[in-house]
Amino acid sequence: MSGPVWIVRLNRVDMITLSGVVTTSLAAVLVVSGEYWAGCGLLFIAMLGDALDGWLARAWGLSSEFGRYLDSFMDTLMYLVVPALLLYLWGLQGWQGLPLILMIACGSIRLSVFNQIGNISNEQGQSAYLGMPVFWSPFIVAGVLFLDIWLSPGISRFIAGLAITVFSLCMLWHRPFFKFSSLRQMVTLTLGLAMLCFFVAWSL
Repeated sequence: MSGPVWIVRLNRVDMITLSGVVTTSLAAVLVVSGEYWAGCGLLFIAMLGDALDGWLARAWGLSSEFGRYLDSFMDTLMYLVVPALLLYLWGLQGWQGLPLILMIACGSIRLSVFNQIGNISNEQGQSAYLGMPVFWSPFIVAGVLFLDIWLSPGISRFIAGLAITVFSLCMLWHRPFFKFSSLRQMVTLTLGLAMLCFFVAWSL
């Protein structure tokens, strides 16, 4: 009796989603090597792929329940696990690393809720997120790295821990959060910040 060879058949959009495995794995390798800026730049490249897969799924009529779950697992990797690894190796260790555990826990809950309800509408009737979306973590990481250039290590790590704690709580806050209205905004922002991170990595 013949049947399918594999447990699932991936489409074009699924392959774009899975490109995040490559970019975030390379980011993790760079972070472990102490290349925090370059690793952060790759997180923004991964974020670009995350923005493209949803847009292309709708444009090509390839949206699926499997694709939504796959995207959620990739979000856990690129927006929670690797950023936490970066910040841990950068200096949030010991008791200062507790906000990183909180971020992963709150982010996992946030993604699970999103899988259940999807987007919501704000008071103006515009599409919005319920709770702060997990994809803001690379922006926080980039901001922390910039602060570390000008501030002492103790102050920058205190600010980083505070920012991650606030971010974690905001992910579970029952209120609408801003949603980018166009793909062009996301492409411009992610590519711009990725190039900035790579430039700083090359300059330092």
